[in-house]
Amino acid sequence: MLMAGLFVGVLGLFFVSVFVIIALVRSQFAQLLPADVVPQVMNGLQALLAYQAIALGVTSILLAAIVFWVLSATVVVPLRKIVVAMSAFSERNERLPLPQGNFMPVEIASLSAVLSDSMDKVTSAHEKDMEISRVKSDFISTAAHQLRTPLTGIRWALEALEREPITESQQALVKSAVDKSKDLVAIVGTLLDISSIESGKYKYTFVPADLGELVSEVGNDFTPMVAQRQVSLLYAPSQQPLPPIKIDRERIKWVLNNLIENAIRYTPAGGSITVSTNLAAKQVQVRVRDTGIGIPTKERGSIFQRFYRAGNAISKENQGNGLGLYIARTIANDHGGDLDFVSNTEGPGTTFILSFPIPA
Repeated sequence: MLMAGLFVGVLGLFFVSVFVIIALVRSQFAQLLPADVVPQVMNGLQALLAYQAIALGVTSILLAAIVFWVLSATVVVPLRKIVVAMSAFSERNERLPLPQGNFMPVEIASLSAVLSDSMDKVTSAHEKDMEISRVKSDFISTAAHQLRTPLTGIRWALEALEREPITESQQALVKSAVDKSKDLVAIVGTLLDISSIESGKYKYTFVPADLGELVSEVGNDFTPMVAQRQVSLLYAPSQQPLPPIKIDRERIKWVLNNLIENAIRYTPAGGSITVSTNLAAKQVQVRVRDTGIGIPTKERGSIFQRFYRAGNAISKENQGNGLGLYIARTIANDHGGDLDFVSNTEGPGTTFILSFPIPA
């Protein structure tokens, strides 16, 4: 388009110049030649200039067409192919052929070669990462399976010891050991969940369910923890009837437990947690709003990554492995929904939003 515009501009300037020259020549001839001769001379001159202009115009058009074709074949088309190949690789990880040829400018040929080499390196690095991730998942799965049986045995032994006639101080030690063994078994279970997720073996049983009823059921389970932490937990059901949605009840119950427990743990005494359900944009949503410590701005992009915990969360609670939100979002995505969060616009804290599509 730029070349065509330049060509039209130059051609227009040429014809304007021809008309200006004719006007100047006419004025000069009017002074040098008799008046009755001037029209004949000017007619001949105009015809000559017109023939030359037409010939020059046709020649210019042919030259411009040739230049345009050459530039298109050697510059424009290769660059377009490079852009398309880059977009396909970055968006879909799809490798499209890059332009090759001896007639391209050296710079474009070098660019194509560099891009091809970069794509090879990125693909190789991605394959290595995938292999490392697979090995890591296999190791986690094997280690977790190996740990689960002895840990369960230790917990049973400790629970049996609790029932024995022992002193009060010994009872306290055994109870602490039982609690820690339960935590270890829970961690092993989480590691097995991660392994199942990353290997594609995380199985679901989808059944129609009343999400509002499930949220109320989960909230009631936290009554002792709420009293211990001295916070309030309020359930605000949707004002509109919620349509049944297909979910895996146990998996979604796990997600809700994780979100509500996190909200309670990271909310100071005297704070509040509000769990609500609502309809929004063809979705059923569960919102868990707390008045807790919030999520630092610089760490919001990492909060759903594996094993990641925000700095203020670590200083508030030592317990935690940074896997809960990763698993929770994965479960939500596998249900066709999502898990995200926003900072509260009024007051401190965070609101996590768990959403599910409404069946058509």
